[in-house]
Amino acid sequence: MQTKELTYEEKRQIVQKEFDDFVQSSPQLQSPEALKRIEKAFALADDAHKKQFRKTGQKLPYIIHPIAVAKIVTNEMGLGVTTAVAALLHDVVEDSKGKYTVEDIKNEFGEDVAGIVAGVTKIMEGFDPASTVQVETFKNFINYMSSDLRTAYVKIADRLHNLRTFEGMAENTQMIKTAEAYDIYAPLAYLLGLFEIKKELEDLSFEYRMSVEYERTKEKKESSEEERLALLNEVIEKIKAEFPKNQFRFRTEITQRSLYRAWRVSQRKKISFKDIHNFNSVRIIISPDINFSEKQQCYLAYSSLTDIFPARSHTFKDWVTAPKSNGFQAIISDIMYKSKWVEVQIMTERMHLISKRGFAEEYDKANFDNVYRWVRSVKEALGNKELSKNEVIELIRPQYREIYALTPKGKIIKLPKDATVLDFAFHVHTSLGLHCRAAEVNGKLVNYDFKLKNADQVNILKADSIIADDARIKALSSTGYRNLLKQQIRKQEKENIKKGMSLFERFYTKYKLNDADLIKLKNKFHCKSDDELFLRIANATVKEEDIALVVKNRKSVFGIVTSFWNSDNKTEYVEDLEFNPKKKFLVKNLDNIEIAKCCEPVSGDIAIVFRQNKQTFILHRNECPKAKSLNSTDGKNTAKVFWDLAEQIQFDTKISFSGMDTSGLLAEVIEIISKEQLNMTSLKVNLVDNMVTGTIALKVSDVKKIKFIVKEIRKIKSIKKAFRVDPKV
Repeated sequence: MQTKELTYEEKRQIVQKEFDDFVQSSPQLQSPEALKRIEKAFALADDAHKKQFRKTGQKLPYIIHPIAVAKIVTNEMGLGVTTAVAALLHDVVEDSKGKYTVEDIKNEFGEDVAGIVAGVTKIMEGFDPASTVQVETFKNFINYMSSDLRTAYVKIADRLHNLRTFEGMAENTQMIKTAEAYDIYAPLAYLLGLFEIKKELEDLSFEYRMSVEYERTKEKKESSEEERLALLNEVIEKIKAEFPKNQFRFRTEITQRSLYRAWRVSQRKKISFKDIHNFNSVRIIISPDINFSEKQQCYLAYSSLTDIFPARSHTFKDWVTAPKSNGFQAIISDIMYKSKWVEVQIMTERMHLISKRGFAEEYDKANFDNVYRWVRSVKEALGNKELSKNEVIELIRPQYREIYALTPKGKIIKLPKDATVLDFAFHVHTSLGLHCRAAEVNGKLVNYDFKLKNADQVNILKADSIIADDARIKALSSTGYRNLLKQQIRKQEKENIKKGMSLFERFYTKYKLNDADLIKLKNKFHCKSDDELFLRIANATVKEEDIALVVKNRKSVFGIVTSFWNSDNKTEYVEDLEFNPKKKFLVKNLDNIEIAKCCEPVSGDIAIVFRQNKQTFILHRNECPKAKSLNSTDGKNTAKVFWDLAEQIQFDTKISFSGMDTSGLLAEVIEIISKEQLNMTSLKVNLVDNMVTGTIALKVSDVKKIKFIVKEIRKIKSIKKAFRVDPKV
């Protein structure tokens, strides 16, 4: 049944109701001065957007969106009146078509509000349908964040509300925006300590981008929820009953990870949802006590906890002594209850508040030193115009997980998880990273690629000259440092190319070389470009005697060139395949279409197409990290795929399995494939301690066939796991 369209008066009533609700639900807006500023901003924004309407839902006046963004800023982020005013006005300059300028905003509301609005407006100005839109947008984003972090808060709130009201938007718009949310805004929310918003951004992106996997994960969560929560509530009751009553006051809470994180864990570790023991965690929240420091209270609670339950020692994490860079503090450990592991987090009320909203509620630059440090390093690296689109995205994406290490003098250095000695050296100083040859870790000599653990003490050993090579790039876990090293390698390459060019010019004159000789030299030494040849000359892998030999054996290439142009082998140009990023890309055959090796999509997969150029297209599975990256960096050249193959095509795929090494296991697996008359191209098997793991490469016509084979292999008694090999996530 079609819903009756609302009248203009009814829509205006909804607008007023939403604005009143926003004001009444925000305690920080209740003073007369704050109310005056908010009402003034609302009146101006309402005027600027009066001819605009939302594209989704009931097609309400556009002003509903700025109101919702302002409400997120105050209610969910805890920010004050200045940011709320900026949130109401964030689209005014862009949408009023010159009626209102940033200067007008400054005159009416002050420099801070104008700066935030200008930042968000400039971010939007990065969009250019003919170029790599998102990359330029994010560069603008970083530039304005470096001046005022509140620009980031408003932009995150803006994107969150867009995702909450995404129904009815074009599919490709959904793909691009959700990829940005996953790549940029969720990690940034995490960096700012906005944990609840980070989780929601991840789950909304997951829901729209991978709807089948989202629904499947949601169903698994709901089917096991009653049993899971019952166990956690039993743990809570036991804590309440057995914790010392006279030492501190506390309350408890059950927290939950995002569905997206749970799906990623299950994919990466190849475990079922029910085996993710910390999807939900028990949180013990301690009330302040003037007789003890927060650290003492948390340790006292941990001691009491381990008196009641056995603890898994290697899971103990002390984020109270060394807080995460986003302000998160807690003692975390797994405890055993009824033969099951349960994660418990211990924190004070202050720490709990920060775990929900970060430092936003008491906005102060001193609390954001680490964020500003990250922004400055990204801004500096973005000055390098040679960065590829993917490098820019990797650079902008903040790191999620952290460890800390110590300098010889005991200073704490926070690093991403899996950081190496080389990461540590770069973090201390760029020059130290470029000159690092090895290190002493806890007094033991180790190589530059040694992986650090929490609380390792590191003393870097320096080389006399800069060391930069590809092996060192692989040794770095930090994207920013990898890019610094790549810049150094490029710098060295440029210098060597210049040196090689100078040598070649000398040889060119000495041996009276011609263009045909240059072509022959490049072909002989498999050089794709002049620069590659010059580089090899500089590195002495192509020597003067090699060039002299070419001259000695010189043959005219004129005849070859002439015969080529006179031959009947003309280059055939195919017509451009129809491509529109706003529509599904029809795949009838694979002419001029490549199948990405990283994820091997097959007919029937949810997939995207990337337009590499007018005549070449590449298909990726939707869950492939490369697909997400392309949506983020080159959204205008991606579209969703619709399979409509005119004839059956065989696609490459891989299936992995593991189980007990029983007699006839491999024969049963091979028989399943033979029965379906599939072409098996390889079988790799590994046997360790009576456990067999194997990977089968085969040809299939569509995704249904893969699912059938996996299902049949799982029926074999001694098989524990069978799954299609996924792209790395």
